[in-house]
Amino acid sequence: MTEFRYIRFGNTIRSWRQAFQPPMTQRELASRIGVSNGFLAHIETGRTLPGIRTLRALAKALGVPETEMLREAGYLSTAPPPGNEQLPDDPELRAFFRDDWSQLDTNEKEWFRDFVRLLKARRKPGP
Repeated sequence: MTEFRYIRFGNTIRSWRQAFQPPMTQRELASRIGVSNGFLAHIETGRTLPGIRTLRALAKALGVPETEMLREAGYLSTAPPPGNEQLPDDPELRAFFRDDWSQLDTNEKEWFRDFVRLLKARRKPGP
């Protein structure tokens, strides 16, 4: 049997799909995300890696956070890109700022950090 390039990702999608009770069929998942049964079979066997739109649809249909789906597909690293050690820890923010963070000056980076601190402070329960 041929080992396909995206086999690990395909196996993950299959296991997420089969984790439903009762397990979701390929046909059901393909219908939910708007792709053909054949295309979903290619994803699950590791023959192809879907684009961002399909990954987002998969995440929604499987009840998986988008960031986890993007990470599994290899679009989102768990480590900051080289040269961006000061990038925010949140995976969604890291994905958003992957290309632009290094272009921000020190004041812009600090403004963004202050904004995030403010948002976090607002979410903390009061005394």
